[in-house]
Amino acid sequence: MIAFLVGGLTRPQSPAVTADPPPRVLISYFFEDDSIPLGFACRDAFEALGFHARGFHGQAEHRFYRHVLKPASKLLKALSARPVDLSRGTRWHNAAFREAELRRAVADFRPDLLLVIRGNSFDGRVLSELKAEYGIRACVGWWVKDPRSDDQMLRDADSYDHYFCIHTHGYDAASGIHHLPALGVYSRLYRPTVARSESNFVADIVFAGGHGERRERYVRPLLDHDLRIYGPGWRKGRRIFDGRLMRRWAGSGIWGEPLVDMYCRSRIVLNVTSWDPQRLGGQNLRLLDVPATAAFLLTDDTDEVREYFTPGQEIETFTTPEELRDKVAFYLARPEARERIARAGYERSRRLPTYEMRMKALLDAIGWR
Repeated sequence: MIAFLVGGLTRPQSPAVTADPPPRVLISYFFEDDSIPLGFACRDAFEALGFHARGFHGQAEHRFYRHVLKPASKLLKALSARPVDLSRGTRWHNAAFREAELRRAVADFRPDLLLVIRGNSFDGRVLSELKAEYGIRACVGWWVKDPRSDDQMLRDADSYDHYFCIHTHGYDAASGIHHLPALGVYSRLYRPTVARSESNFVADIVFAGGHGERRERYVRPLLDHDLRIYGPGWRKGRRIFDGRLMRRWAGSGIWGEPLVDMYCRSRIVLNVTSWDPQRLGGQNLRLLDVPATAAFLLTDDTDEVREYFTPGQEIETFTTPEELRDKVAFYLARPEARERIARAGYERSRRLPTYEMRMKALLDAIGWR
């Protein structure tokens, strides 16, 4: 026995105490700079909760598919007027490639918890095999996409030990799906970057989001304003010949720090949900992201919005394209009222749920110990 002297007496040395290693969570979502930062926010939250967290980019494509098979398939589709996928049945096909990449990530990281944010899906058989082979304690799915009228989400949930959804449409308690909002304050990214002043503003209105028929219907009455639209899909089909709309399109995407800076340098940040939130429920991430930058948010009006903000005091809302048009004109003409609301929204955002709270709620719901 090893001993050491203390006050003339020998005392046995206590064995070194080895702390248990932190649990590991692998998060599958978008993990590139030009993508929604929800995955990064959840990864950082798990790290803050004591996990060893790693992100897996579930949107990965093989270079041969991206540069050869994908454009060739698009060309053949245009020539034949029917869907063509030259990668089907090959190892370069999106689903096959992503599943192979996930297998490699799991084998390398050996997670205790696999969180798949939907996102892209994985075959239930693949998830079961990974869980059995690598000792994954729980596979968790989280639907953060728009509501669906078919049973896609219900079928997807069958592949997981636990399943969550950001809205309440399309399932009931018997489905085993639980409601978990994706709304959270991610102050590491979304925070004020410049003082809000007339000298710093570069646009009256900014909208960042992919094209959708509902979004286009709300945006069109604003085309005579100083409006900047960022997002994919706006330059497709008949829209490319619409000069008024194309003059307002500023790019296919804006992400990260440039997006935050654009929020801070715009008089009004517009949010139009791609689905009808009054009928289907749920909110996209801009509801908390924008006020956290101290910018003025003008967004769809729903009961859920009022769980976080008071319209007219901390943000502003609309229900129709005509009301949106009128409120844009009202707040552009009244900068003091607009900036007062923006400041109040920022102060309110500092007291709202963080992603640490959301991930803690997820862990509690699955009985993680």
